[in-house]
Amino acid sequence: MSIFFKARGSSSFGLLLIRLVIGFTFLIAGTIKVLNLEAFVSHVKALDMFSPNAAFILGFILPFMEVLFGALYIIGFFTPLTSLALTVMTISFLTVGEGHFNAAEPFTLPVAVYYFIILSCTLTTLFSGAGIISFDALFDKKKKPKEVQPQETVVPDSVKPPESIKDVSFTELEQDKPRTEGQP
Repeated sequence: MSIFFKARGSSSFGLLLIRLVIGFTFLIAGTIKVLNLEAFVSHVKALDMFSPNAAFILGFILPFMEVLFGALYIIGFFTPLTSLALTVMTISFLTVGEGHFNAAEPFTLPVAVYYFIILSCTLTTLFSGAGIISFDALFDKKKKPKEVQPQETVVPDSVKPPESIKDVSFTELEQDKPRTEGQP
């Protein structure tokens, strides 16, 4: 029945799948933009949301950021920072694009649904980490655990047992116990 109900267990494999799918999505999208950089810069300028200089800088840097953070996300390196960067990028894609909330054809999902799925995945790894199968886990193991210094415990007199029962053993207490019917 553990195949149907699994409340406990390792979430590392699920986090790895999230990182692989979302990371490759950003890696491929960024690579397509890098290979056709002039057209992407022209597309960003055509949006008329930024000044021409800002549009050029954003259009030039964004594809390389997508490739870099996609690769970092895949290998699970600097996962909180990478997740935050991918979350910000996804939110910006949602807010800048037009027609994301309209389905292209009947019986299909709008593009915004995919952005919300990506957003939920990046937020998951932002708060939960990369999992055991990652470079973050490898470097996290190298940290030395903090040593706990032994401390002397002082018991106040109000908590100490009275002198009359200090030397009583467990067998003496059992003998003094009243017996009920049916007990030997």
